[in-house]
Amino acid sequence: MSRWGKKKSYDNIHNYVERVEDVLLSESSWSTSDSDCSGCLHLSRADSLQTDPNYAVGLELATLSPTQTLDNSDAWNIHGNANYLRSAGSHCLLAGGLKTSADPTGGLSSRGLRCSPSLGGTDTVTGGGMLQQLALLAAGAQPWHHNICTAHGRRFAYAATLAIYVYEVEEGSSDWQLFSILANHRKTITCLDWHPTNEDLLASASLDQRVCVWSVSSQSVLCTISICRVPTVVAWCVGHRDLLSFSTQIGPVQLWSYADNSEPYQYFEDYGYSSLIITYRWHPTIPGRLVVGHDDGKITVYREDSGKSRYSAFPEGAEDNEDHSLVTLEWDTCSPDYILVAYRGGSLWLVDINTMMIITKYVMPISASVNTLAWLPDAPGMFVTGDAEKGILRVWTVSKPTPIENIVLKDTGFHVLCTTRALNAACPSNDKQSQMIERTSERKGIMIPNVCVLTLFKDGGVGLYHLRRKQWIFNREHGHTETIFDCSFKPEDSDLLATGSFDGSIKIWKIDTMEAVDTLPNRDNIIYSLSWAPADLNCIVAGTSGGEVFIWDVGKHKILQDIISHKDKKVFCVAWNHKDSRRIASAGESGYCYVHQVSGTLVHDYRHPGPVYGCDWRDADILATGCEDGKIRIFNVSKNRKEPVTELKAHLKKVFRVKWNPVYEDILCSGSDDSSVRIWSYSKAQCLTILVGHSDNVRGLAWCPEVPYLLISGSWDRTMRVWDARYANCLDVVLDHGADVYGLSIHPIRPFLLASCSRDSTMRLWSLASFVAPLQLKVLAEKPTEEIIDETGENQGKSFSTSLHLCGLRAEHLRTALQKTDLAHRTSKRLKLFADLFCGDVRVRNLWDLVYVLKGHTDISMLSPNYTSSIMHHSHLVKCSLAMAAEKEMEANRGHGVASRKHSTAEGQEALAESYLRCGSLQQYCELMTRLHQWDHALALAPAVSVDYWRKLMARHAEQLLNDDNEECVPYLLASRDADKLINFHIGRGHLDKAFSECVALSKTHRTSRKGPPPEVPPRVPTAGEMNGIEPVGQRTLECAHLVAEWHLRRGSPIIAACALLAVDDVKGSLSMLLRGHELELVVAVGKLICTDPSANDSCAFDADIPAIQGLVAAAMRYLTYRAVRLQLWDLAVDLANTLPQGTNRTILLAEVLIAFLGGHEEREALYARAGFPTPVECPEKAIGSILDQVLYLLLSTQPYKGLNKALEFLQDQIVGGNLDRESVWYVLRLVQAVPLTQNSAQWMVRADQKAGMLAISAYLGAIRAAGLEYGSIVLYLLSHASYLLEKHRPSGYGFLAEHIESARIKMEEGDSDWGLNVGENLELWSDFKTSRVSGSHLPRHSDAQTCCITNTIIKGPSYFLENGESVMGLNDALMWAKVHPFSPLGSGCRLNPF
Repeated sequence: MSRWGKKKSYDNIHNYVERVEDVLLSESSWSTSDSDCSGCLHLSRADSLQTDPNYAVGLELATLSPTQTLDNSDAWNIHGNANYLRSAGSHCLLAGGLKTSADPTGGLSSRGLRCSPSLGGTDTVTGGGMLQQLALLAAGAQPWHHNICTAHGRRFAYAATLAIYVYEVEEGSSDWQLFSILANHRKTITCLDWHPTNEDLLASASLDQRVCVWSVSSQSVLCTISICRVPTVVAWCVGHRDLLSFSTQIGPVQLWSYADNSEPYQYFEDYGYSSLIITYRWHPTIPGRLVVGHDDGKITVYREDSGKSRYSAFPEGAEDNEDHSLVTLEWDTCSPDYILVAYRGGSLWLVDINTMMIITKYVMPISASVNTLAWLPDAPGMFVTGDAEKGILRVWTVSKPTPIENIVLKDTGFHVLCTTRALNAACPSNDKQSQMIERTSERKGIMIPNVCVLTLFKDGGVGLYHLRRKQWIFNREHGHTETIFDCSFKPEDSDLLATGSFDGSIKIWKIDTMEAVDTLPNRDNIIYSLSWAPADLNCIVAGTSGGEVFIWDVGKHKILQDIISHKDKKVFCVAWNHKDSRRIASAGESGYCYVHQVSGTLVHDYRHPGPVYGCDWRDADILATGCEDGKIRIFNVSKNRKEPVTELKAHLKKVFRVKWNPVYEDILCSGSDDSSVRIWSYSKAQCLTILVGHSDNVRGLAWCPEVPYLLISGSWDRTMRVWDARYANCLDVVLDHGADVYGLSIHPIRPFLLASCSRDSTMRLWSLASFVAPLQLKVLAEKPTEEIIDETGENQGKSFSTSLHLCGLRAEHLRTALQKTDLAHRTSKRLKLFADLFCGDVRVRNLWDLVYVLKGHTDISMLSPNYTSSIMHHSHLVKCSLAMAAEKEMEANRGHGVASRKHSTAEGQEALAESYLRCGSLQQYCELMTRLHQWDHALALAPAVSVDYWRKLMARHAEQLLNDDNEECVPYLLASRDADKLINFHIGRGHLDKAFSECVALSKTHRTSRKGPPPEVPPRVPTAGEMNGIEPVGQRTLECAHLVAEWHLRRGSPIIAACALLAVDDVKGSLSMLLRGHELELVVAVGKLICTDPSANDSCAFDADIPAIQGLVAAAMRYLTYRAVRLQLWDLAVDLANTLPQGTNRTILLAEVLIAFLGGHEEREALYARAGFPTPVECPEKAIGSILDQVLYLLLSTQPYKGLNKALEFLQDQIVGGNLDRESVWYVLRLVQAVPLTQNSAQWMVRADQKAGMLAISAYLGAIRAAGLEYGSIVLYLLSHASYLLEKHRPSGYGFLAEHIESARIKMEEGDSDWGLNVGENLELWSDFKTSRVSGSHLPRHSDAQTCCITNTIIKGPSYFLENGESVMGLNDALMWAKVHPFSPLGSGCRLNPF
């Protein structure tokens, strides 16, 4: 029975909330199979929402107007730099992520509201772009429509329910990564097709009755058209660049010239068909030739080349007892008249469209049927099919009725497949490729083409299979194919996350790899809610749409208990009591909240006046529920009474979720269909706060377990919001989910790691660490622990604390661990524990494991349990790898034995070889064996000829395997110790991990091998490098480690990149990776732990790198000080700067803080004293000596303009004189760049002319510095910015700069890397090399794609809004820009501080 058949009728139902809720909760919110849908008869969610007069159009977020704020605060006042914002009379400095615009109604609207007062009294926190996305689990391929995958060159795409996922392989690489997410359709996508000649154009259609043409690179819709029915097929017309065709199930085929934005017109003036259209195909080379397949098996042919004729017929020669329901069809690419047709009953025919005769009937195995097929490019007459019931890929030729090869890829059946030419990562020459094909053809008698098959399976899995290599080059196990309603971390293992979905499955994910480790298959009912058992019970309870509450034993993979108290009514929420593991609560449509024992025994049944949507335990006895009547009821299950202990009149509409606070036992929150979240006091039975901002029904709720007034909510408005529940302040808004946000989960052990799930079928991981940035800075400033962790017991009260402290379970464990640590190690232990606490990336454990190995902890059993499955230190790699390999070999021998070898059928040559053998001609025998490809026989006897011959034969075999791109060459290259070819082979295939591990193995073998070769083997001639004392394999190992690190960094994993270099003792490179990834706290923690821990060995492999390591730590501390300045934590900024060693760098950093401070006279003098500087009045007395001292103390004096004039004169002289190699130039530039240019105060009154010149010099020198630091992506933009400032403002005295800018531009374009900078001398000035790549930089944005204002490219990962609220930069570009030129690219003088 179709899912649509189970829907209720919506006739005469006018209540907006009830109608839309039933649509969504009952059946996937219109993203299910549309087998019974005509495309224009059903109510869509978008339509139903807009029938309500209060529905907010688009993504404008409802906010309180200035006169309606909950705390009666002053109206929002955006002034000067839009990154500053006033509210409630307090000044709050926000991150550059602020994007605000005036709302006509008087409020604020934003594409992500960025407004937040302080989280804790004086501890101001940032807002805007603060919730950082770490990982994305893409949706699986939908299993309903067939025309949903396509490929073009370096890209392939498939359609999930509501979005199109586009993957791309980088040039010269074999690694496919998510390139963009195209999400504009509001209902299930029905088909898509790539433009045959333009890889940037993609067409799609959907149940929303729209056809869209996309620009893949800009992630935007170029043109769209709406029709009266659901389009089921779209296809680009051959021979017409801008002509797109589409059709509904009943026809006709219509043509649309999208570039002209003209009306579509019917092809051949048809008015439909007598049977439904399944699919149609244009001939790939003959324009105007079209074939249409119908559900009754008939085929309609259009031939524009023969007078626009049309005819329909069923192929002749079929048997009557066969099922003739057509599945798919494809043109033979080498014939104008032949098509390949597959039918539901298993028939597979080659048909001549002229005569409608069956040319060839292909024989399928019994009970097998074809679900999809495709012709192979560059292989005339070859095609592949995918079985419907099992994942068997069959390779055919048109001349043979049976498949020539059967490849089992998966147990799950194929949904659809397509083919594309394989791209060679190593870019071999055409000659080598031709030779390889010829040898393959000669050997096997048939050419296996160099083709990749894009496979979509019925379980949602997506893969790219290399047909010649017989291996996956991309394989992503199935994600959910439908709405994910709930997610939950496993209590005793923060690495595991469970998700429950509309597709009826529960999946358990390992979040460090985002791979499914276990799956409960489809239960034939929607999974609405799930909850883990406490402790180590390893069970999950789930509630379904069929009324089931079942307990799944994950370890035994079986259902332990089915509870059917709800009968056939939907179960919306389940909650396992974590204080009393015997109790399970479930709430549902029946109007009851049931409490059962794990055994299934009913303990209590609490009746409600309507459906119960939410329930949550506070402790062993107290249970809260949310009901349709808008009330919250609280029950005490230890008392034998049916009535609630407390009843809260909560909301105007139904309460969907309730959540108790994990720290304050008296407080709970509720989310409702009135779009609000409310905070309640249980003991007072009153509402403490109302959180207003969502514009649609609120669904997901989650408290932060360490900062208990930090609350996250998810809504149907597609946003997640982070709230300060004390003051009803929205701290951040995230639009990355493309649809309704349902489930939210935070693990107590990792309190700043958030998981979310949505109707867009994705699961995402987020870091909340930015919200507690002041606490992280206090740790690094070595503040007392009591300033960070609440030790007063204040968290036991019944109201929120007014200060920002950690007060959860993890903080208590951390404090206990520090108390048990001896004083000598407490500082380093403190750094490690807090860095681990705040870091949201679970893979940070691998980093600490490697740090401990470097510190002399060699016992693997003392490291984390996941160490051996992570990146291991090179000293452990060989031993562990051998142990694991031996274990796998034992398992293989027990299971399948030794695999048999393939033998040649050339019996004549084998007989000749035996004759040679009898004659004793061993060399001829070996040569014949090589011709027969029996290399093992040849190599086994070759030593009997001579060792020299054996070596040559080994090299020939390895070369032959290399030319065939065969992985079997690896052992031969290892045996011959040919490290260069071995590593190049792995790198060419993108297997950097194998290159690294085998390179380490070779280096170990080389060091432990005997001093000389056996006497009969000629000694190898040493290379020039070896004669100079350089070990080549070790050097290649380091090179491989750097390649692995760069690979991980480009994919948004700086922590793993750092681990790859720590594994080969490259501490400096590891810290550089962390710095480039903006993991500043980890740079400081790891650097200090390695350099200052008293347990360090007397002699370390990285002693020579200690100055460089200290320079990297100093750079990280500098940026953290800038962060404190952005948060207006001035005392903390000074304290952070004071942690640096005495010297010029520390003095300059302190001066930067003091120059930026704009407070009152008394506060200024106190800050100067804290920094160890004389008062502003006394500073001129110190302005003597070097130019640096003169500028510094004059800028800090009561007349700072004198210092600014002197600094600008000095910089002009150095530019003209070409003295940019002097350290003083860059220190003076930092002081100049600290001057505030947008603040009107008595202290700073910079003239407009001087301001323009200062910005131009800063931009030019910033470009030179960026070139020296290898920030190549922004150098030309900085030079252009400097030119723009000069041309627009024409400041007097700065005309000389134009010539220098032009000269630098020419040098950059010519690739000249000599900028005359001594970048290797001062490691404090020149340490932050190469481009920034923060965590999540590889993730495309979903529903709010943005274009960078300087590069004009689509931004991936985090973004940073500029002061006008419209212009935006990628965070990576913003970081590099701010490091060399901390002013806005818009030329306003507003400060850029993304740190």
